[in-house]
Amino acid sequence: MKTASYISTQTEKGGSGKYPLSTQTLDFIQSQILLLQQLSLIGGNRFILREPDGNSVGACVIDGEVLVLSAKPVRGTSTKYISVVTEKQDIEADDEVYIEARTVRTATYSTTKTAECYEINTFDNFATNTTLAAQVKQMPETVLKYISDIMAEKLSSLEISGMTQAKLDSVKTPCLISCKNSIALFAGQTNYSVMVRLMGDVVHQELTLQDNQKFVRTFSSGAWGKWGRITENLHIEVKIVKGTVYLRHHYLPFDASIILLRKKKRSKFRSTGGKNAYSKNQGKRIGRSPKTQYVHFKGIVLSQGVAGQWYVPKCVSVADSAVDGNLIDKELPTLCKSLIKEDYLERQNHDATITKIFGYRVQGLRNFVTSANGRNMQHRGYASIAVQVARQNNNVAKDAGGEMVKMKYRISRKRSKNQQTGELSNNYTWYRSFSLE
Repeated sequence: MKTASYISTQTEKGGSGKYPLSTQTLDFIQSQILLLQQLSLIGGNRFILREPDGNSVGACVIDGEVLVLSAKPVRGTSTKYISVVTEKQDIEADDEVYIEARTVRTATYSTTKTAECYEINTFDNFATNTTLAAQVKQMPETVLKYISDIMAEKLSSLEISGMTQAKLDSVKTPCLISCKNSIALFAGQTNYSVMVRLMGDVVHQELTLQDNQKFVRTFSSGAWGKWGRITENLHIEVKIVKGTVYLRHHYLPFDASIILLRKKKRSKFRSTGGKNAYSKNQGKRIGRSPKTQYVHFKGIVLSQGVAGQWYVPKCVSVADSAVDGNLIDKELPTLCKSLIKEDYLERQNHDATITKIFGYRVQGLRNFVTSANGRNMQHRGYASIAVQVARQNNNVAKDAGGEMVKMKYRISRKRSKNQQTGELSNNYTWYRSFSLE
């Protein structure tokens, strides 16, 4: 550091306390200030030393230079830059003007770009010694919390033989447990894994059986809830290639089935009031909003393939084997054939004669599908069907299943081609097909 003895300097003639005032002296003082200014780099290259408040000016550091930050404007959401304005000032003394003798540089917040400006996101707020001291005191706690967070991300894997219900209920810390020869759960299963997750004050236990069935329960308000089945793995895909329907599914639990559904209209009455109604509802006719819904079609269960591979599904069981036993081992075209039946529509002519028109009756479709034109007639139609992975109840109904893939079983016509010329003729042939919704 440079120093000068302004009040105690001795001269050769015995003088004391005299120091020559000159431009060299002022330059020496300025060099001292500039050297002291370098201490600002201890906080970084660019930072806000003090924020202006609209009345009092602030201060900022730009690459080791300390600048006054104008009191207005204050920093806002639209502030993008800190602009620096350089002003040269003249000095008048002894009847002379000293041109640009002083240089004054000031900084201000700005929303627009100027000749000399710096992006606001390159500035940090200066941390005072008080703030740093508080952070140093908190460092042991911060380190311990960091280690705790890292350990919480690492699930400890345990192997336990003979897990009891009491032990299972007591596990409430995050971990992964492989249980062998333990308490029998879900159809007598004694080998399974349990993953425990902590979410706030709620504990989740996820149990996975050997066949990949998954169940979950939660602990909250001081008690365990009931086990619930996870159905997120009940996923199925469908593709259609030249009229052939292919399925693909993931690994399925042992009690899951692939079923065939069809869409039908639901009765618009909740209670008809007939003799077959419950005694309390007899004589009462209660309406409800009409809608359509998917129902299990003839109890048809489709075959399962190898997980992850495409295959052509076939029927493996039906609800009534005495009536629909002929559908066993048949593919979708045969299974859905009864949804579109051949029929004749009788139409009375002007001379009172009856004409029979060939066509098709489609379940769920009011109009008659035929080549003729007329009221309540159309040239094409479809029945809505779907395939789904679900678990069946004992009464051949189904529980809420997994993903449903909706399709259309269509009947339409196309013009025939002349086999010799390849040109389209005026003759039409009917054909059935499948398409995805």
